[in-house]
Amino acid sequence: MSLREDAKKIYSSSIAKLDPSRTVYDYLSSHSIVKPHFEKIYPVAFGKASISMMSGLLDYLKDQFPKTSIHEKPIVISNNSQETIEHNIDLHFSSHPVPTEKSIAAGDKVINYISSSSDKDLVIFLISGGASALLSKPPSSIALEDKITLTDLLLKSGASINEMNTVRKHISDIKGGRLTKFAEPSSCYSLIISDVINDDISSIASGPTTHDKTTYKDAEIILKNYNLLGKTPVSILNHINKGVSGEIEESPKNILNCENKIISSNRLYRDQLAAFAKNHGYNPVLIKRDIIGEAKEEAFFLIDQINEHTDNTCDKPLAIISGGETVVNMQGFGKGGRNQELALSFLANNKKINTQREWLLLSVGTDGIDGPTNAAGGIIDNASVKSMMESNNDINNFLSNNDSYNYLKEINSLYITGPSGTNVADIQLILVR
Repeated sequence: MSLREDAKKIYSSSIAKLDPSRTVYDYLSSHSIVKPHFEKIYPVAFGKASISMMSGLLDYLKDQFPKTSIHEKPIVISNNSQETIEHNIDLHFSSHPVPTEKSIAAGDKVINYISSSSDKDLVIFLISGGASALLSKPPSSIALEDKITLTDLLLKSGASINEMNTVRKHISDIKGGRLTKFAEPSSCYSLIISDVINDDISSIASGPTTHDKTTYKDAEIILKNYNLLGKTPVSILNHINKGVSGEIEESPKNILNCENKIISSNRLYRDQLAAFAKNHGYNPVLIKRDIIGEAKEEAFFLIDQINEHTDNTCDKPLAIISGGETVVNMQGFGKGGRNQELALSFLANNKKINTQREWLLLSVGTDGIDGPTNAAGGIIDNASVKSMMESNNDINNFLSNNDSYNYLKEINSLYITGPSGTNVADIQLILVR
């Protein structure tokens, strides 16, 4: 079996094990969240794993609390998906990675649903990555077009997901803990699949159900650090300035009616991936450092890991596993995503790999969507190197233009899976044999 076949088998089998439906069901089975005294349950799911997470919750309620009333149809906010669910739900397809009118409609739908809950009810939020764009409710003073403009600027600036979400939390009526206010005085519980590397609950989906440590001043500093103040729409600057001066109330710093728990994350998945690699005959090496730098530069770090951990005198297959979420500083006008850019940089610099053994790199977004493309990431091996050498295109020109998708497509090195139904950030799997 080829390294490419091994990589696909190890990854696909391990990502299937992350099934959000089973994760939710198992967590509820071992924790006493739902209790008989609640009159009604208000289930709300938003994010890329929302359909599957809701399926797990409703399966659990059907099995364990069949007499407990569920308020109307549970709300599910998702990106376009082919997933199906057996239960009767109100499914709303929203927009990602940039919010649209669908995102605002989604925000209104959730607010209207939970606003009727009482102190005798339980609101269960099921939160996963991508919800910052899928669920939107800008203040009345900020036009949607202005928020779209800023989102696009942030995506291309090189800002980390935590920094982006700090800004998002301060131009929203639901992010940064504000969503829970609409559910008062009910009890709330959030089950979260983390797509944020440090598992900061206040940053996942821009923290709609937890207290927020950041401030309007922090948002202003981030815009300044990435030279975005002069490009940011006036309505947003005015709103942030009012927040800094105290004219607008800060995001909640203390929330008493909602408990938040992470039930799956990138770091937990790395451990699972290592176990699957071992079961397939590879000796796993887990890289502790999170891969969160500039995508092109992190490729050099991964090459160094091959050189550090590979012994040409040992023939035991090796699986080097890392994870995180890189950033891309857009300088060109090409097509791609952060995983594809990392893979292309890795390929462009493959001569720095010292080992004579066969190797492969898979860099993939666990949600199955890398940037605004149909690819989940890139897969680089000896066949990729051969195709690069035979190509008439200059790989460095494609790198400079941030056009990783088109180059990888030409050399058959895109990794396409379709949406996975979950999202725990990015994974890099290096196989050496």
